[in-house]
Amino acid sequence: MKSKTTRQKRLQHHLFYAVVIMLVSIIAGYRGILPVFRSYLKDYLAIGDASFGLLFSIGAFVGLPGVLLGGYLVDRWGPQQVIRICLTGVGAAMLLIALGGQCFWIFIVAMGIGGLFNAPLFIAISAYLGKLFPRNQRQVLSLNLASYSIGGMMFPLVAEGLLFLVKQFENIEFRHILHSPFLLTGSLLIGLSFIYRKNPLSSPSGHFGGKTSRGLHLRDFWLSPNSRLLAFLFALHGTADSAMYLWMARFLESNAFFPRPFPPGLVLTGYSLAYLLSRVFLASLPDRAGRRAFLVFPGLLGGSIVIAGIISHNYLLTAGGYVLGAFCWSGEAPTFVSMLMRIDRRHFGAAMATAGLIGGVLLFTVMNTMGFLIERLGEVNMWKVMLLPACGFLLVGLGGTVWLLKYDRQILKGRPSRRISLFTV
Repeated sequence: MKSKTTRQKRLQHHLFYAVVIMLVSIIAGYRGILPVFRSYLKDYLAIGDASFGLLFSIGAFVGLPGVLLGGYLVDRWGPQQVIRICLTGVGAAMLLIALGGQCFWIFIVAMGIGGLFNAPLFIAISAYLGKLFPRNQRQVLSLNLASYSIGGMMFPLVAEGLLFLVKQFENIEFRHILHSPFLLTGSLLIGLSFIYRKNPLSSPSGHFGGKTSRGLHLRDFWLSPNSRLLAFLFALHGTADSAMYLWMARFLESNAFFPRPFPPGLVLTGYSLAYLLSRVFLASLPDRAGRRAFLVFPGLLGGSIVIAGIISHNYLLTAGGYVLGAFCWSGEAPTFVSMLMRIDRRHFGAAMATAGLIGGVLLFTVMNTMGFLIERLGEVNMWKVMLLPACGFLLVGLGGTVWLLKYDRQILKGRPSRRISLFTV
């Protein structure tokens, strides 16, 4: 009886820690409001589409060393200390945006600092939650990613509401609605970082690894071939998803569409709602149900839907295709992450770091390529450029098929023989 009571209290503590870190991750994602400001931000900073692409890709490039070091530190120190450091860094980046005025290069520096700490923060939070609930990893990771969707739903609505204030009241300028919220969120994140200082309550599950005096070696990031392919597919998914999201508001307000029955911010809110519903549904499934299917079908189906919407040249069909496609492909990320954790939990941080490294290079390249092409082709032909990230989802689905054909039977080797199905483990 006493043992059962102890387990219940421990579970309650773990649930509390999980809820707190998910709320913190929502606040840390406030920088996601910037692309929703679209042309207002471009005019405020006096930049073109190429610079717009640079602004939202510099974090991925500067964040490359942070991804590598963050993955290493998660394996060595444990996720808690990495979370504390990263919250401070992300908060500092937000304060820099708050105090940066109209200087484009200060924004570049701030986005770079944010990118440096944001990627290892995601790795650390994923590892932290996986450690809290080792038997329900895909479910808790799905809920964590769903929490990001809550922020994704809120921030576009907040952005559209703030822009409405600028249009309605002459004494409210864009600079007011841009800088003030960043001052608040940055200060709050730095304050929240103190929660994760080392103490018995904030480290309920210990560390992933253990402190060591051994230096960093390349072998710390050496992954098996099946892990490397999964890491690449996860990175490709993140690149396609991020590039699509960062350009979508700009695309929907372009001259390619007229009329526009509702603002782009509502479309991004619908996208995040689709993510939320999809991942709540995924979290409700048994942890191993459809594990193979979610490596293949979400990308193929979601990519096909959004491509059909884009080539329709219709605002409603494009917006609807984007939201419906997001509902489909959002099941990929939790599956890839949980599969990486399942294959080699001891090197999970290294696997996530590898994915972050690949994703950072891909996103920087894709975002700047898209910005260059949009300036060269013009807004009317922007739909052609948007097909670039859309096709990425198809490649992920095809890559998932290759992974299953090449490696899945190796993982099952040694288990009792049984019929293999896409809808079982």
